[in-house]
Amino acid sequence: MKYLVVKGWLGFGDRMECLQMAVKFALDHKLQIYVDWRDPLWSHGDCDFYTYFKLVNIPVLNSLDDIPEDATVFPTFWKGKLDQHLSMEFFEANAKEDMHIGHLTKEYPGDVIISTLNNRTLYSDLSFFSNVFRVIDPRILTKLNQRKQKLPLASSWGIHIRGTDRTNSKNRDLSIQNIASHVTMMGGLNGVRMIAVSDDKECLDIWKRFYPDTIVASELSLTTSSLKGNHNLNKDTLTVTKDEMNVDMLVDFFTLASCSRIFSTFKTGRFFREAQRLSPLMNKILQG
Repeated sequence: MKYLVVKGWLGFGDRMECLQMAVKFALDHKLQIYVDWRDPLWSHGDCDFYTYFKLVNIPVLNSLDDIPEDATVFPTFWKGKLDQHLSMEFFEANAKEDMHIGHLTKEYPGDVIISTLNNRTLYSDLSFFSNVFRVIDPRILTKLNQRKQKLPLASSWGIHIRGTDRTNSKNRDLSIQNIASHVTMMGGLNGVRMIAVSDDKECLDIWKRFYPDTIVASELSLTTSSLKGNHNLNKDTLTVTKDEMNVDMLVDFFTLASCSRIFSTFKTGRFFREAQRLSPLMNKILQG
């Protein structure tokens, strides 16, 4: 049997889009799949993909060590580098090398196929993914259940107030004013309960000028955010672990995805788009 190794990079929304493509490809071609999210944007050495998730109803590879030493690899650049995680330094050092496949669209030579996060295919129907992807971390599931008991997520509108790496002092007020106007046109003043998640306190404060009764669900991300975005936080600047930050971010993501309608101050952001796309599938994904 052949293997598909998915190398992680960038933010959570990007990872989810690429993981969906990889899962679809692995299902279609009957490949054993392994998800490698040990890169420094996701982990500072204390977590990986399998800390929070698992894949079911699909052939899975338990470890990269289970791949035979004589297995052929495509792209061939990765031969002898299967254990290498992605980083900006690694990209820069190998900029001239042919290390990316791009969209997974056909049969490839090699026993091991390496997929990186440079291109991805989007699907209108993600039921195949919800049959495979599960959240298993009890910290995420427990916290989300606590929020559901405290807040009427299923009947509320989720508001993603994104700032940090996607806004600045020049466009912050305007971007938030625009989404607030859109929410108003959609009926936001008709007694709708709004629940916000955010990693930017300043942007959140601006939003609450328009909708002061918005309930803020976010916790840790509001006290540790930076101008870079949470996924870019340096280990040396954190007062908590990257694992704790991931749990906090994932609880916010699934809080957003559990709402009846979802809006964002950054409408093309993949975090927001993935919450929208996966929202109808939350019950299955959160089975644990």
